[in-house]
Amino acid sequence: MESKDGLSLTGYYLPAFPLLDNMSLLTDVKAGYSLKEADAFVPTEMTKELYAMTKSEAELFLADGANHGEAFVMEKSAYKQNVEKFLTAHLSHPAPLKPVN
Repeated sequence: MESKDGLSLTGYYLPAFPLLDNMSLLTDVKAGYSLKEADAFVPTEMTKELYAMTKSEAELFLADGANHGEAFVMEKSAYKQNVEKFLTAHLSHPAPLKPVN
């Protein structure tokens, strides 16, 4: 799975094949669903519950109309701004994010 920019949607610049395919197979065997199915049934309410229960530094960013894992694609600029703001606030030596060439 790649974004419109040709980058892996994992966010770590790893190749989607074979990593996502293998992970999807593993979740299908172990939990009974594939990663593609997870995007259709993970409700936003679950995200809110997990956020409310976390004990670590956290911020919640939800993109209007985005399903599970779609916030970056739908609201790229706002997503990047929120990540940079979070990293700047929580890292000892913040540095501006630079695009990977």
